[in-house]
Amino acid sequence: MQDQPPFACLSGDRLQLWSEYAAELRLPGLSASPEIPEGYSWDGASIPRWAWSIMGHPLEGDLRLPSLVHDWLCEHSETAADRMVADAVFFLLLSRAGLPRWRRICLWAAVRFYAIFIWGRRRR
Repeated sequence: MQDQPPFACLSGDRLQLWSEYAAELRLPGLSASPEIPEGYSWDGASIPRWAWSIMGHPLEGDLRLPSLVHDWLCEHSETAADRMVADAVFFLLLSRAGLPRWRRICLWAAVRFYAIFIWGRRRR
């Protein structure tokens, strides 16, 4: 698995892949193999502006790969279980990126909150 896929910044608020990115991610009892096509665009980590001074900028280097894979998996999630796997993969990639535990937990808790209280209702 590549550490960081090749990307470009677009208009200062989005990232775009320059070439396809494929990964084989394994968690206890789960695996994910996202194949993200060249040209895919994402907005980095979904951190509200008021939290940037605490949690970091959404396009920060350590957040790029976790947010890329998480956004792709979320966009292709059809069930609550799919979304839970996407959020677990996000946590795993945040860990691999070396983020402090408190920060990983805060970012993961935010995506789980969204998945449970907002995403699930929009899917119905």
